[in-house]
Amino acid sequence: MNDLLQEAREPQTIPLGADLGIKKILVAVDLSPHSEKTAAYAAELAAPFGASVALIQVCSPKDATEVTDRTESRFGDPLIAPEEELGNLTKKIRKTYPSCSGYLVVGDPAEKIVLMAETLRADLIVIGSYHQRYLGQLLGLDQPSRIVHHARCPVLIYNGSE
Repeated sequence: MNDLLQEAREPQTIPLGADLGIKKILVAVDLSPHSEKTAAYAAELAAPFGASVALIQVCSPKDATEVTDRTESRFGDPLIAPEEELGNLTKKIRKTYPSCSGYLVVGDPAEKIVLMAETLRADLIVIGSYHQRYLGQLLGLDQPSRIVHHARCPVLIYNGSE
């Protein structure tokens, strides 16, 4: 009996070169500095598998169409259209991992992330553990669990440091 308990406590390792079937990874981003770390982590994760990485930014209909008089974003940077910000992040990831694409969509974040994962036939979804902007304004507190419960593939929650 003690042998079984000891065996159960030992961490399981996946042999190098094991085929987990990961060919496409979808990464939910909100274009914050934490998103860049999440995307870079996903690219590092994709490399050993030769998987492609797709970044997805989901905007609310209001954010997608709102015209503002502000000249600076919340972070003090000049206001940049979401398409341009996503393009810049995609280019930055491509410098170290060329198999990267970006998608900007409008709608309910959890629904659109799950739908994009199905459309792309993603083998894994990567989301950040918390984003004040992402969770607070776009997702709300129940949205990450909606992604986990409705996705047809595994969901990895990246808990990198800010």
